[in-house]
Amino acid sequence: MQSRSEPEQKTWFYQFARVVVKAFAALFYPSRALNPEKLEAMSAPYILIANHQSMMDPILLAAHLKRYEIRFLGKRELTRFAPLRWVVEKLHMIPVSRHQSDMGAMRASLNALKAGHVLCLFPEGSRFPGGPPMAQIQSGFTVLALRSQAPLLPVYVHGIPRPFKRVKLLVGDPISFETLNRENNELSYDAIKAHIQDVYQKLKEKLEQEKNNSSSVTQ
Repeated sequence: MQSRSEPEQKTWFYQFARVVVKAFAALFYPSRALNPEKLEAMSAPYILIANHQSMMDPILLAAHLKRYEIRFLGKRELTRFAPLRWVVEKLHMIPVSRHQSDMGAMRASLNALKAGHVLCLFPEGSRFPGGPPMAQIQSGFTVLALRSQAPLLPVYVHGIPRPFKRVKLLVGDPISFETLNRENNELSYDAIKAHIQDVYQKLKEKLEQEKNNSSSVTQ
């Protein structure tokens, strides 16, 4: 999948909403991005993936990614109320039916990537606060990864976002489709799942090691 050559056209509503949620998050849900330069250096199209801790996760990711307007998948129930439907459409949300196969959402996601956008997914499918990252990965994510062949950019959300409690977002190295294909004899659901789980385990260990080193220095 080729990177887009021209800058993405920004929309006024998304940019306005981003300023509002960034200010809100800074005041009430503080977060710190580690390796933020990797977010800005990555050229679309790509799939931004993260472990899912709370409803604040998409807001924190959108607040930290300045270069692109993210296409998120959101539950279809949000589109039933007309005013709310208008808002989520302006925020580029792709509605998806949960707990069942949704080919419409799959096509919309592939089209977003083909158009040169950033697509954000939570491979776990549901929130798992405090659990091991990526312990469960939905098959729909791996199908999309295989069909799109788009690179993945992993972000590890360390800590559960709560009011006035700072969390860390560790941005990992990009994972190209070629890397996945090269490191696995047969690129399958299980192979992609194992690779993603290994990446997140290493990101978690890296943060824990840095925390232990900082504690040793201060003692």
